[in-house]
Amino acid sequence: MEKRETLPCVKVDKKSGEEIRLTLKDHKLLKTDAKITSNDDFIYLPLIRTLTEHEIAEIGVDELSTTEFELLKQRRTIEELVGLKPSFEIVGDIAVLTDEVANEQLVAQVIMSLHKSIKVVAKRISPVEGVFRSRRLKVIAGEHRTETMHKENGCRYKLDLEQVYFNPRLARERNRVASLAAHGKNEKEDVIDMFAGVGSFAIQIAKRAPQSHVTAIDINPAAIRYLRENMKLNGVSNIEAIEADIKEVYRAFTDRSDRIIMNLPKSAYLFLAEALSMLKPEGGIIHFYDVESAYDVSAENRVGVAIDKAKKKLTASIKKHEVQLEIQDARKVKVYAPYAYIVGIDAVIRK
Repeated sequence: MEKRETLPCVKVDKKSGEEIRLTLKDHKLLKTDAKITSNDDFIYLPLIRTLTEHEIAEIGVDELSTTEFELLKQRRTIEELVGLKPSFEIVGDIAVLTDEVANEQLVAQVIMSLHKSIKVVAKRISPVEGVFRSRRLKVIAGEHRTETMHKENGCRYKLDLEQVYFNPRLARERNRVASLAAHGKNEKEDVIDMFAGVGSFAIQIAKRAPQSHVTAIDINPAAIRYLRENMKLNGVSNIEAIEADIKEVYRAFTDRSDRIIMNLPKSAYLFLAEALSMLKPEGGIIHFYDVESAYDVSAENRVGVAIDKAKKKLTASIKKHEVQLEIQDARKVKVYAPYAYIVGIDAVIRK
């Protein structure tokens, strides 16, 4: 007879469910011996306890609740089987180890045995490098390939993890921006994605706002090749894919855009002049991303300090231009490194 228990839980929109699940798991707050439940619109993620206000802000939870869950027989964990808890992320059917581990062959085999959908286990052997934002991987177990098909928010992305940059932990942010771009089904927007990659933002916007036009630019030829293939996979034709250095082509888009995405957190601020010139004469919206650290502050204040630093960087950079800035929203998108965060800012620009 199945056992059931009423537990605290996070109520989350289905499109954001996987990212929140992974975040709760990373924070050791997900109750893994309770079966996740859902209805047509929402997923209910069981918690080991009620979240604190700090955890709610840190994880980005919208709504807490309680509901009844079926309790599962707890299967053995990777930590129990190999004596350590490896850090890895999953893109499509590839698991990528993000830290060095002992007995990596054993770890890889255990990951594949516990996650039947995983066909490849690889490890990073270089950081993200160069203007193409690529990195080198070493396949440890499974099929010898780094190309995969990743599904996210109702979209499919074909990509090669050695040739292009793709972060699965940005699924919720991509969904959020696509929702904003699709806010008015009768409102046509001209959107420019300055660092488009394989189309992770562009395709979701194009699907959800088919009346709009998206210009997706990237300097990496492999990224643009996959972007064009992903347009076909997702049945979207309202994207113009351009292989180019944005600093060399931005003048062709002067005064054109209603909305601009600047997903290049380490150096987006260096491209603000180009972004501003591409906004329409009356202005528009910029989705700006930045990496900021917060070392010498208490744990509960780190996110707030990082967000404040990102807002100050954007404000200082904008002051050099004759425009008005209104920050509509600023939030932690994800942890970048210990004590460092990717911060996302939605900014209204008036010229």
